[in-house]
Amino acid sequence: MIVQEFSFPEDQLHYFLGLGSLITTDLDLDMIFDLIEYIQNRFGGTMLQFFDQRLVLNYNHIFYAAYHTLKTFHLKTNISNKMGIEFLLYMATSRQIKRAIEYYGIKTNQLCQGTIDYCIISMNDDIEIILSDILNKINLKEINLKFSNNSYAKYENIKAYFGINENQIKAVLKSYRMSVNDILSDRNKIKYLYLALEDLICEKMALLSLEKVSYD
Repeated sequence: MIVQEFSFPEDQLHYFLGLGSLITTDLDLDMIFDLIEYIQNRFGGTMLQFFDQRLVLNYNHIFYAAYHTLKTFHLKTNISNKMGIEFLLYMATSRQIKRAIEYYGIKTNQLCQGTIDYCIISMNDDIEIILSDILNKINLKEINLKFSNNSYAKYENIKAYFGINENQIKAVLKSYRMSVNDILSDRNKIKYLYLALEDLICEKMALLSLEKVSYD
């Protein structure tokens, strides 16, 4: 499991986040939902959510979604009253819960594929304790979360989901103030395409977070 501590004093946020995968055996969705409820009741202020990583760009995609989730609850501008659903909404950059669950929520067929990915957010430095409780509760083993390699196919799929076009990508690439030859070289191209896509996804999250903010 990867554990990171985050602190944003200007937003009065300080929290810990854990990411990993569980090796699944004989699990169903009801067991998953019961586990989420059990953990969140046992550890107050904690979020446990399982997610589909097919349209997750990288770790930062998750980190930014977690940040916006906690910030909206702090500001009381959250879309959903459930933190785990709010997290999926920001992963999907959508106000539609159905869409967020369809593209980023855990599905029955994923339980048969060997592993499921999870995110734990806690206000306390107790992520390891929470994970231990999870593993004891459902008697599973945990492994590190691994994303598929940065491929052009994955890039195109994620770009299409978010409705991002090539002109937007090019505009972001220009903002890096690097030579076109450096950016588009075989060695660097995929790296910078992913960076540009990450910037645009983060921008969509920020815009989503502003939709319910009133300045009256």
